[in-house]
Amino acid sequence: MMMFKSFCKRISEDFWQKELMPLKIIFFVQASTLYVLYPYLTIHMRELGINVEETAIMSAITPVVAMVMPPLAGMLADRIGNFRILLSVFSAFGGLAALLLLLVPIGRVTIHFPERIIMDLDCQGNGSLLHTMSQTQVCETKLDSTINMKIESCGFVCHIETSNRTDQNLILKSRLYTVRHLNFQTGVNSSYKYIVAQSDLSTIIDEQKDMREHRQLKNNEFFQTSIRKVSKNYYFFPTDQLSSFSCTPSRHEDIDNFTTEISHKMYKNHTLCTFNSLIKSKDDMNRTINYHLYKSKIKSLEPDEEDLQEERRRYLTEEISWAGEDFQKPMCDNPDSANNQVMIDVRLYDHEAGLEATERVLSVNECRKKCIVTLPRNTVCSNMNMEIEYNIQLTFWLYLVIRVFIGIIGGTTFAMFEGAVIAVLREQNADYGLQRIYGSIGGMISSPLSGLLIDYASRGKGYTDFRPAFYLYAALKLASGFLMLLINLEFKVPATNVVRDVFTVLRNIETAALFLACFVLGTAWGYIESFLFWLIQDLGGSRSLMGITVTVGGIAGIPLLALSGPIISKIGHANVLFIGFVFYAVRLCGYSLIYDPWLTLIFEALESVTSSLSFTAAVTYAAKLSSTSTDSSIQGLLGGVYYGVGKGSGSLIGGYLMKAFGTRPTYQIFAVVTLVTGLIYILFNMIYLKKRSQLKGNDIVKQKPENINEQNSPEKYTNFDISFDEKSQSERIKNNPMKNDNMNNEKVLKEESRNNKRANELSLQIDDIRNAKNVEEIKQNPIRKHEDKSAKNNKKQTKIEKNDMQESSFINPSFETDNLDQPTITVENERRISQNDKHIN
Repeated sequence: MMMFKSFCKRISEDFWQKELMPLKIIFFVQASTLYVLYPYLTIHMRELGINVEETAIMSAITPVVAMVMPPLAGMLADRIGNFRILLSVFSAFGGLAALLLLLVPIGRVTIHFPERIIMDLDCQGNGSLLHTMSQTQVCETKLDSTINMKIESCGFVCHIETSNRTDQNLILKSRLYTVRHLNFQTGVNSSYKYIVAQSDLSTIIDEQKDMREHRQLKNNEFFQTSIRKVSKNYYFFPTDQLSSFSCTPSRHEDIDNFTTEISHKMYKNHTLCTFNSLIKSKDDMNRTINYHLYKSKIKSLEPDEEDLQEERRRYLTEEISWAGEDFQKPMCDNPDSANNQVMIDVRLYDHEAGLEATERVLSVNECRKKCIVTLPRNTVCSNMNMEIEYNIQLTFWLYLVIRVFIGIIGGTTFAMFEGAVIAVLREQNADYGLQRIYGSIGGMISSPLSGLLIDYASRGKGYTDFRPAFYLYAALKLASGFLMLLINLEFKVPATNVVRDVFTVLRNIETAALFLACFVLGTAWGYIESFLFWLIQDLGGSRSLMGITVTVGGIAGIPLLALSGPIISKIGHANVLFIGFVFYAVRLCGYSLIYDPWLTLIFEALESVTSSLSFTAAVTYAAKLSSTSTDSSIQGLLGGVYYGVGKGSGSLIGGYLMKAFGTRPTYQIFAVVTLVTGLIYILFNMIYLKKRSQLKGNDIVKQKPENINEQNSPEKYTNFDISFDEKSQSERIKNNPMKNDNMNNEKVLKEESRNNKRANELSLQIDDIRNAKNVEEIKQNPIRKHEDKSAKNNKKQTKIEKNDMQESSFINPSFETDNLDQPTITVENERRISQNDKHIN
């Protein structure tokens, strides 16, 4: 309960700081822009046909090339000082640049075939039972020993040879056809008219659709009502009320459905199959419509010339198991083939043409009884999909160039924004983790919202439509650019020696260890960011679930962000980073063991530690090790290492490991690497860094120098000058021991009297300055000469201290050593002098 009260109190007190409100709003919008698009970029690349290796290369090159900008942008920001206008421009421009990715053409399409194959079933004259499959959908034959089949519909297959694409489509869309039957033995003619309702027709007619938009092929499942094409020049017309197909195992005595010739033969160990005679009564109709599931053992036949011309493949049924009976060799018969002729008249009418449409009737007379059966594709074909390449080189390079361009802009914005945040928090003595809470809230809202919009826009399409995410990203970036103008950076003074100051910080071994740790953490984060959604998609998860994963991580991270300051103060930056390593190992190992996509939410909750807490520790640790003149530069370098080199390495290494070992082993490899690195880092801190002098404070707010009130007053120079003379005198005495013996007390007293006199003169001169009426009187005051002399001596002493610091390059840079420019004494600082006057007197 106490912890909850502390949690609420910290958030409440921070929330009502008016100066920090722009930061909170910008954190909210800025994080929203990141999570609304970036997590989905990997599957967007997949949608464009970029495979896992190309994705790995692109995800590696993009941040590595773009990482050059954060350090440069940070140095530029430190050099400018008040850089909010530049930050605003870069932020807004980044949103517009992202829209260029929508112009990248699809380079490679993966066509997914339906889960079931459609074949036609036919009896040959020699009594064999054949299954025939169209080769319009390429099948790399790999037959299972036993295949489950289902009879869907029976009717007539007619030969219609036409090369006119319009006529072919009109046949498939026909809603009226008449079956005419002529019996040669009886001379009886009969006809059956079939009228099909529009709702009973399939909308999957045109097989020549652009595959870039229709990547999931579907079967026409209106088996009992739709006309379908079974090969290049053969069409199936369903007539379920006229015929049916059935089989009888040899041990059954009921063979009424078979012809006299067949019934008098010996059928031991055979299953007898036949197409029943034409229906003549309603009672017969009700009895014969009976569709069965059966099992077959089939083998592929060598294609003949007709098979090649018709683009089909035939399979011979070796054994069949009907109605759960034992497998037996089939014997098939078609009783109507010899004494009957079937003709079909098809009305060709384009219903979409309206009044301009003309009606035609197409008559065909080469028709024979067949049935349509379906079976699982994976029992016959080894290929469940097919790749079609267009111009993958153009897609790859164009996408890469745009991503690098966006990365450069994004890296620049990141470095400047982080520098601005650190500068404002220093000025307001505020907590970094509390500001990141609002970024987490933004990500929690934007990422699932983006996923829902993507799913909504993709409904009814054969591809994933990412346009809502891109449009939302651009709008948020423009809003973020406007909000950047609200940041107050008037207090930030431009730095004069940015490069030198940065190298001074980087020479610290503690900083180097931090950057190496952030590199490995960034590698683990980069791999998860690049391929987690890939894994979720492979497990069958939706885009909405992908967005929810971000929400779960954000919700779990809010308490840790609110308490990040006390936690880091309590256990230290290095220990928090080690905990981040351990939790990364747990996350990565967990992902490798799950098969339900919803279980990813459990491990996404651990992101509260791996990202929210550990990266906050890294940012504040870097701020602690840097100086006020290098905030943006060091934060830019940190961002380049974590989001640039680290993320790029994780994407590249992870992609190639996935190609070599598979997805799950790769997650386990990354888990081991992060755990081992974390152990090395914490041991290095415990064994080596603990023995060295540590910096005071553990947050981004620097401790002010103890003599900060003296550094801008003449008292500093007065005391320093006297002490310097005393030091020189003592050194002369020490270096001349012979003269020291002869020196009498009178000479020492004279020297002390001279120093006291000089101090009194300076005190009188300061009184004159206080009573001066204008600047000219101050400039005429002789204190200028003494100030110049003091400044000269101070410069010498600073040089000596600097040399001492260079001799011990491994000592941590202290915040107290930040150089302060020596002020000149003017009327503007008269009040400050008066405040320190009592110290001089």
